Amino acid sequence: MKEYYVLDVKVSDTSYKECLELIYNSVKKNKKMQICTTNNEFIVEARVNNRFKKIINESTVSTADSTGVAWAVKQIHNTEINRIPGIDLFLKICQEAPQKNYRIFLLGGQKNIALKAKKNLQRRFQGIHIVGSIDGITIDPKKNDDQLISQINKSKPDIIAVALGAPKQEFWIKKNMDLVQAKVFLGLGGSLDYIAGVTPRAPLFIRKSGLEWLFRLFVQPQRIKRILKATLVFPYLIILEKFKRG
Repeated sequence: MKEYYVLDVKVSDTSYKECLELIYNSVKKNKKMQICTTNNEFIVEARVNNRFKKIINESTVSTADSTGVAWAVKQIHNTEINRIPGIDLFLKICQEAPQKNYRIFLLGGQKNIALKAKKNLQRRFQGIHIVGSIDGITIDPKKNDDQLISQINKSKPDIIAVALGAPKQEFWIKKNMDLVQAKVFLGLGGSLDYIAGVTPRAPLFIRKSGLEWLFRLFVQPQRIKRILKATLVFPYLIILEKFKRG
């Protein structure tokens, strides 16, 4: 798997098939792996947050979660890579889960979000093992939480989807990877909201056009600061970087 750096942040040139194979081997061989679903906001934040940048760069896979990240790789490295949104990768994991016998745990989201997501996944993927879910609680990645870790470990998960928002979820995963019995750790941000059916996802043609951010602005206007960071600050930084490189 090739790796490219966008403003010193790792982006993996991968595919769904390759990611799924890595996940399968990780579970089968009992090896730990962390997947970062890197979008525009990740890279902007990592410029001023060295701890966050280090975690992304040390992750097993850092997918291009957004059209913007794939575009940035093209601008800086003149190479086209696949966009691998975290939610789509997770749904593909869930699709394979009954056959592979994966045990999946959902962590994060507002009250009842992970529970609703669990029920929707069970309806969508017959035979899937969602062995537990925890939502609606305050989780501080700086503090030890033996009770939370114990509760997760009792379910014996293979894969844990952590939806605490970035960089909080990445900090939590890094801190607790050796304590949690799961093998695969995937940061999902707000994806559980979509899976739970609480927040509508943009239609496929909008996602393919790269205008998902505009749909999100209409649906969640309170996200305007984050959206502007992703759609204005990020492209400006990429163009500046490209200009510096000549």
